[in-house]
Amino acid sequence: MSFDQRIQFDGHDLSPYMLVTDIKRQVVPKRRITQTQVPGMDGALVSSVELDAIEVTVSGCITRRLMSEVTEARKALSACLMSADPAPLVLPDDPTTYLMALYEGGAELSKPAYIPDVELVFLCADPVAYGQRRSVEVSGTKRVRVGGSYPARPVVTVKPPKGSQWQITNVGTGEYVRVLASFTGSQTLVLDMGLERCTVNGTDHAVDITSDFFSIAGDASLMVSGGTATVEWDERWL
Repeated sequence: MSFDQRIQFDGHDLSPYMLVTDIKRQVVPKRRITQTQVPGMDGALVSSVELDAIEVTVSGCITRRLMSEVTEARKALSACLMSADPAPLVLPDDPTTYLMALYEGGAELSKPAYIPDVELVFLCADPVAYGQRRSVEVSGTKRVRVGGSYPARPVVTVKPPKGSQWQITNVGTGEYVRVLASFTGSQTLVLDMGLERCTVNGTDHAVDITSDFFSIAGDASLMVSGGTATVEWDERWL
């Protein structure tokens, strides 16, 4: 397998130093399946399914011949790979998406000169890739095409009209988030479904106890109780 597209990590283009020849990644991340035993019932019920972290192995070669040139390329690669936090990794086999990854370290060159081979291993604690950024305005009820192949967690921003509460509902699932407050029509309410966080004018605010922070997938129908909400999310791809 060979590629001539770019590999990027943490905003750095690695292709001036490294030619990618192979990428190994799982078809689907390993699934953690939790089972619940029910008295009097054969077998068990599946109570939850979660995805494990994944490793992505990128094989290639340093595109230099002289030992001094290889050394300089190795140092440049090292500087590009040293992020202490998960950073976007764009791979040549799927350049329209990115994974949030950490370089695990420990790679060794196969030889000190003349186009040495190298293998980089990245850990993706979040195993689902990110794709196109999407945004939609929702007033009343609106059907939304989410995109991707995995549920996304949106961020909702709205100036609720005057009243004592505001609510957004995922009509298809019945899940909703309700916020109780003395709204005047001027406050900015932000709901982050991924972080399960609510703020009013930048200050943390509790949601109603019956609320469920929800994800959206496929063709979702969203309903707001008033005003116009901006709903933003990144496509998620397995």
